[in-house]
Amino acid sequence: MNFDKTQYLSLFRLQQECIKRNIPFVSYCLPLSGEIVTLVQYLSKPAKLDSIEDIDSKSGFVVVPFTKSEQHGAYLLKPDVVFVADEIEENFINRLSQINTFLSIKKPLGNELQTTTTFDFYTNVNNAIKAINSKELHKVVISKIRVEKLRDDFDGGNFFLHLCKTYPHAFVYFMQLPEVGCWFGSTPEPLLVIEDDTVKTVSLAGTQVTTGANIDSYRWKQKEIEEQEIVTHFVEMNLSAIGIENYTKTGPASYEAGNLIHLKTAFEFPETKQKNCLGDFLKILHPTPSVAGLPKAEASDFILQNEKHDRSYYTGFLGTVNINKKSAIFVNLRCLQLFDKQFVLFSGAGITASSVPENEWIETENKMLTMMNVMKTCQSETRKK
Repeated sequence: MNFDKTQYLSLFRLQQECIKRNIPFVSYCLPLSGEIVTLVQYLSKPAKLDSIEDIDSKSGFVVVPFTKSEQHGAYLLKPDVVFVADEIEENFINRLSQINTFLSIKKPLGNELQTTTTFDFYTNVNNAIKAINSKELHKVVISKIRVEKLRDDFDGGNFFLHLCKTYPHAFVYFMQLPEVGCWFGSTPEPLLVIEDDTVKTVSLAGTQVTTGANIDSYRWKQKEIEEQEIVTHFVEMNLSAIGIENYTKTGPASYEAGNLIHLKTAFEFPETKQKNCLGDFLKILHPTPSVAGLPKAEASDFILQNEKHDRSYYTGFLGTVNINKKSAIFVNLRCLQLFDKQFVLFSGAGITASSVPENEWIETENKMLTMMNVMKTCQSETRKK
């Protein structure tokens, strides 16, 4: 897919103006679409959602945190304008430069965030294994963060375009909502996709680093197989709980996502079977065992009690809802949050009884490379100028 930087200069200017003036926007590229879409809401603030079920009758771009709190709410960006590719008029960008509506809204500072140490991560993994062995948990996902200094010459638009080029199979986005902050992501995991009268979801778990080999040649250890089966069983149980029995199930099969390979099982069923209950379906699924664990409530409590960092919108979900009769909602993985002087990377690993802390640390490092490799490419290009 061709993403020539010279074709997106007006998009870059639009994004820069929105960042400068704290105006809500999102630019995104759906998997294998090759088309960048940008939504801007400049006439009002994004709506805060009291519950996930509220989105059934709404249209826009939804952003939901890992767990709702006083600090992190669920929001719906309702676009005043929609741009495809680089069709933005200069007059509109000039109009945005006069808007001061959102400047008074506090942006997240991120000053309190600290890189997760190996000691803290290993401690959490070992505590998780103890909880699993004592039957308190079946699986839990332990995450970590890395805080990196942001270069003064960082170009968000260029970084986003490089993500689109590098990860065509992922949902790639560049987003700013005043209450949520500024985020980039390249996530491989759809939570729920509705198009052509069909609903699709997946179970995704297990991780290997790509070697360039044929996708069917990868072999999986029992730990990864069990981890993926846990997520698959969770999806099947919840489909059954809302009365969906006759679905098509494909997999598990190896699935390439950037520099990583995962195990994926895909589910499909007619949209008529979940008509007008999109919010209920999302509430049942989120957070899935691929980002929290099982049992869901106990795993989420364990995470909140043991992880020192705030996951914020990492392992939440985001995406389009009821736009042109389509919805494309993804788990917020392989992401980073941008601040004025630094950026924060997030990653996690699924812990089972057979987990080894050192191996889980390596897995989380490999997942961070999804964003870090592109950041290094952009920095290298800047130095050559």
